[in-house]
Amino acid sequence: MQVASTDLRSLAVFRAVVEHRGFLGAQVALGLSQSAVSFHIKALEERLGLALCRRGRGGFELTDRGAIVYEQSNLLFLALDTFESRVGGLKRRITGTLRLGLVDNTITDPDLPIHRLIAVFGRKAPDAVLTLSIDAPEALLAALGNGGIDIAILPETQNYRGLKFSPLRDERHSLYCAASHPLYHRPEATTEDIEKHAFVVRPYANSRELHHFPNAVAGIKVSNMEAQALFIMSGRYIGYLPDHYAKLWVGRGEMRPIMADTASIASPFFIAARAADRPTALRDLFMTELIGLASERAHLRSLADEAAHADPDREGRVSAGPARR
Repeated sequence: MQVASTDLRSLAVFRAVVEHRGFLGAQVALGLSQSAVSFHIKALEERLGLALCRRGRGGFELTDRGAIVYEQSNLLFLALDTFESRVGGLKRRITGTLRLGLVDNTITDPDLPIHRLIAVFGRKAPDAVLTLSIDAPEALLAALGNGGIDIAILPETQNYRGLKFSPLRDERHSLYCAASHPLYHRPEATTEDIEKHAFVVRPYANSRELHHFPNAVAGIKVSNMEAQALFIMSGRYIGYLPDHYAKLWVGRGEMRPIMADTASIASPFFIAARAADRPTALRDLFMTELIGLASERAHLRSLADEAAHADPDREGRVSAGPARR
């Protein structure tokens, strides 16, 4: 079949239905009515002569042929993005769409100011489009593998065939308890004392979070940082959070780190991409700016740490402020 512009629109709606696990999620994501989503799916099924999905009491489900159509649509849209980028390059303009995936609650991280990256990207490639998806690491890897996003910035995870991981930076995490937790007023608590209390952990970071406390019990597991913070704030659990994320609650006296000097951990962050993807001017620009920004922040952080170590009284005064470009 020859692919028309109307087919591409219907395919885009179909992909949204699959990626949001149903018609309702696609409606919200695309800003369409239920009847409009249904129209596009029906039109695509009639155009292809295939039943793509089923809806019923059991929820949304792809047919076997629908799964194949979705897989092939990923390749089609990836090829379209590459075409747009390369043709734009012939005019010495950077065009196309770059879909970035990011884990939650990095907005408070001064060493990973994605908002600055967005600003630079918009200034240097005004004809290009940058989209941003926030999700858990395992969801980002799935989206990367099936072509839903192009690049992901996420904590260390297991390697997956077909993906390549490039080191970016380390994020410092400390063990925290809320003001209502029994350990809050016990700064002298030992490892054995701490291991008697229930931890809240994230499955992908479980082994790292319990590294200093091998006999601790993971009382509950959550999928994201905000959920972990909520359980800690309940006063019934202790758990690890990035220091930049916990800073607000620490400043208000609602939370404090436990054994900060000895029990902190480093969470390595990586840039993940598909190994088979060919470089484009759009992706090269993004990667250059991202790595340059991370290096700049690491250098500023190193200078601040050295100054604080040389003069402990300056620790509260020295900060890695934004650099001028």
